[in-house]
This record gives sequence, structure tokens and C-alpha cells, in this order.
Amino acid sequence: MKTKNNFGWGLLTASLLGTVGSVQADALYVASNKAEGNTLVGFAQQEDGSLEKIGEFETGGKGTGKMEIFDGGYDATHPLADGIDPLISAYGLFKTPDDRFLLVVNSGDGTVSSLAVGKDYQLEAVSTVKAAAAHPLSIAVSGDLVYVASAGKGPTPPPFTGNLSGFRIDSDGKLSPIEDSIRDLGARPSCVAFTPDGKHLVVDELVTGLVKVFAVGKEGRLSQEPVSQVASPHAKEEGRWLAIPVGFDLVQKGESTVVLVSEARFLNNQGELRKEEGKVPQAPLYSWQTSSTSSYLIDSEGKIKLVSGDVLTGKEQEGGQIANCWVEISADGDTLWAANALSSSLSSYQIGDEGTLTLRDEATFKDEKETLFFSDLYLNSDGKYLNQLIGNSGEVLVLKVGAEDTLEKVGLYGGGLPEIGAYGLISVK
Repeated sequence: MKTKNNFGWGLLTASLLGTVGSVQADALYVASNKAEGNTLVGFAQQEDGSLEKIGEFETGGKGTGKMEIFDGGYDATHPLADGIDPLISAYGLFKTPDDRFLLVVNSGDGTVSSLAVGKDYQLEAVSTVKAAAAHPLSIAVSGDLVYVASAGKGPTPPPFTGNLSGFRIDSDGKLSPIEDSIRDLGARPSCVAFTPDGKHLVVDELVTGLVKVFAVGKEGRLSQEPVSQVASPHAKEEGRWLAIPVGFDLVQKGESTVVLVSEARFLNNQGELRKEEGKVPQAPLYSWQTSSTSSYLIDSEGKIKLVSGDVLTGKEQEGGQIANCWVEISADGDTLWAANALSSSLSSYQIGDEGTLTLRDEATFKDEKETLFFSDLYLNSDGKYLNQLIGNSGEVLVLKVGAEDTLEKVGLYGGGLPEIGAYGLISVK
């Protein structure tokens, strides 16, 4: 069972106001990223997968609005400045193991907030604290231990500095920084997560392509340096582009943790976008190589090694599904779904017992117009529905998980989210 859903489910079972006659399975939340004041928008997910809005709740911090954290200004024609993928990260919205509190990054003012989940799944802001750098991006939780990966401002945009910082969350939801817990990365992170046993913290770096593993000490502080690290596969001599890892997911296989890392492959070996018109409906001035996913094993000592590298979301390195930035593991831990943002598709992989990764279906689900930006995704508590955030319409696409983890559209649901800029997806039971 993957780390971020491997939690004891809360006992909240109250019916929502306005949903008499229906049976609720989960509550689903998304961060709006509003610059004037970040909010979480909540939805009730019914047993049939459909969504109904619960309400909108202030976090106590500010979002970035249309400004992506690359700080390069706003340009609706540029895929790294159009505001559709504001954080270029995963797990900007997370929860505690008991489902009592949600945690969210506010990258507009450099803070992290906790919110209590109350009756009828209403939220109440509890605590807002400063992160250790200008742009908090990703949150990891293990018990009462919280770590935040943040990006800092470099001398020129985009920022290529970053760090990790630790907090404790108490029984009331209050966040308190851990003294001497900041660890410099020297590069911009995009995703952070604990291993299932909580003994190690994994972080990936967007442009360097490094995946680093830190040991977690008894006081909640990390090792001063990574206990191991590995570079994302990059066959430059074969014309393969930079990996650009964004999101990853973890699953326990035997005594080892399998880490499955998305690879967007959107920058060439000069670190630039390829100018080519008419290939990608969402970014008509540019084109991409086929994206990929790589799998790694982490042993009990925190040593990481590559298992399956650069497994394409297609048949060739050109012409397949593009911009895989987020991944999610099925309830049984045997299937990985990869969200290909600019192909409006989800690829599926088979996860082997030893962490091997094999492409099962290049596009197990696809919007043929390729106009929907597939962003963060999250499997509901019983594994029946995969929720896919659409970053350029302010909606959530709900997919029913079928036999052999195939996907079937339930519907597209909106209400309360801005058309662009929303991020994060989490559900509570």
C-alpha cells in the first residue's frame, strides 16, 4: 500500500448538508492558490464517484495566482509561465495519518498551514508558520513529524536553490518548527515523501534530476547529508532529454521500498524548450519528447538503486504521451498510473515484486482533443475512483477503476476553483 494513502481512516461518517438521499464515500479537497488568500475547496464524493461542493475554506496564507514559482513573469503562451502548473511539484496538499488535519503550502507568502477537519467535513484554519525558503512546494508526514520541501530565490529567475525543514504537529493541529532541522539541497526540489516505516525521507530535484534519501533521527532531524542518492536516467548520447522528475509515489515490496518517479522530458540537453509549432494543442509553439517513469529500490539502510530506468509512456522516444509529471499507485500496489499533462492521458504500468516497471497501456484513458491539463491525481480511500485535477479548467475528472485497473470516465466536476492555478488533491474518509 502506498505511503500517502497508507493511513488509518478516521471515523467521520456524517452526511453532508444538501446530500440527503445519497451516500458519501469521501471528502475531496483542492487548493485554489488564490493570490489574495489561498483557500481549500471541498467536495463530497458520493458512492457513485460524483462530486458535490461542500464549501471553500481560508488557509491563512497566500497563493501565487497566475504566477508560477519559476518567478519568470506571466505569459499565457509559455508552458512554464502560463500559471496552469503553479508549483511544478507534488504533495502541496497533504494530511495527517488520522485524517484529522490537512496541511497545505502557501507559496505566495512562503507559509505552511494546518486546518482541522470538523463536522460535515468543514475546515477550520489552526496554524500558519513560515517555511524555510520563499516557496514551499511539497509536504511529507509521518506520525506527528512534518517535512516541507521549499525553493528559494536564486540571483536570477528561475530559482535553483532549495531546502528541507521539519515541524511537529500536535494533537490540536498546531505546527512548531524543529530546531536545527533545515537541510540545504543546493537545488530546487519538486516532491518529498517518507518511506512507509518513517525511517527515511525521499526528495527529488527538478532540473538536476537527483533523487536523494535522508535518514530520519530520533529527534526528527534528518542526517546532515543524504545517506544515498541517484541520478535520473539520461541517455544523452542517444539523444534523450533531461529527465525533469516532478511527482513520485512509493510502495512497499517485501523488505524494500519501491520509489516510482515521473519524468517529464520537456527540456532538451541545453536546458531549453524545443520550438516546433502545431504539435501540442496546449502549447502550440513547442514540442516534447515522449515522457517516462523510472523505478528505484530503497533498502532498510536507505541505500537507493535504479531498477527500471526511463520506461517510456509510448513506443518510441518521440511521438508518445508527453509531460508525465504526476503518478499514483493502485490500491493493491501493482499498478502505477502516470498523468501525462499535455497529452490529456493516463498511462498504466505493471509494478513487479522486485520493483520492476513495465508499460501496460500507453493511454489507458485519454481525452482525444488533448486540451485538458492532467495535473495532480489521487485515489479515493477504497480504491474505486481515481480523481484527476484538470489544471486549465478548474475541474476534477473522476475515473472509475475497473478490472485490471482500467479506467472509465464518471464525470467532470467543478465549482469554486479558479480556471487555472489550482493544485493539490487529497481525500479524507
